[in-house]
Amino acid sequence: MTIEEREPEKFGNAHKADFKSIYNQPDPRAYFAALTPLGYQIPQRALPVVDRVVALSSTTRDADVATTADDDNDVEPDVVKVLDVCCSYGINAALLRHDVDLDGLARHYASTPRLSAAEQTTADKRFFASLPRRRSEVEVVGLDSAPGAVSYAVETGLLAAGFAEDLEVSEPSPALRAALREVSVVVCTGGVGYVSATTFGRAAACVRDAGRRLWVVSFVLRVFSFEGIAARLAEEHGLVTERVRGAVFRQRRFVSGEERTAAVEDVRRRGLDEGGLEADGWFWAECWVTRPRGAEARMDDVLGSVGVLRV
Repeated sequence: MTIEEREPEKFGNAHKADFKSIYNQPDPRAYFAALTPLGYQIPQRALPVVDRVVALSSTTRDADVATTADDDNDVEPDVVKVLDVCCSYGINAALLRHDVDLDGLARHYASTPRLSAAEQTTADKRFFASLPRRRSEVEVVGLDSAPGAVSYAVETGLLAAGFAEDLEVSEPSPALRAALREVSVVVCTGGVGYVSATTFGRAAACVRDAGRRLWVVSFVLRVFSFEGIAARLAEEHGLVTERVRGAVFRQRRFVSGEERTAAVEDVRRRGLDEGGLEADGWFWAECWVTRPRGAEARMDDVLGSVGVLRV
């Protein structure tokens, strides 16, 4: 499930565009056909920061592996396991693991309108297998309540494993618990506000020794708050969360004046200034990075050479 599929608990506006129909298809063609004209771009904008957090996570992951490798045969020191919360069709996994960008994916999916869903999935499996790998050490596990999207991402090889579960309403299955045990990084590029601290808390509880090894990077629309999630991760695991100050990231254009007005009202309600951002016709997101308390990482270090301010 991605950002528009669930009615958000605290988004009180009736004019939010409804994209529910595109999030549980057997392949992503409808997803890209609907969102590409709106300039949807947050997965691409987020990628440099996600790359940086994956790299920083090795400082805590390697130490954790060293202390557990002798008595835990499941530890794989050369693999970075990432959980994508609200993974949808595996778009984040495609960008993270393969040499392709979001525009390239949009062109690919627009080029095969006559294929059946089964033919599309088979073709896409070949397509992704043919691409150079940009991060061969990364293995992505997907979590989303949309079974069609998750199935596609697994069948095409974008996800090492995928789980169509809703942690807002139920505890993780035994299989999901096992898959999350060695996760080092959690990524979310659009689900906050539609999934809450409940999902993040239940997922983090599955991670072995989360307080010493888990990093979370979340891109959160400014109409929503991340504070409740940060508080739960701190209370239950001692994790430290900071907002990347001075950096905001485009998500997509508004589909209507009503949607723009609603977003501006929500941003103002949170005490934020919409000038030059939502007022100019776009949803914008902030980046929040959660890390183990003992990890040495200032937000300037998190950005490193990424150099993002307003993108």
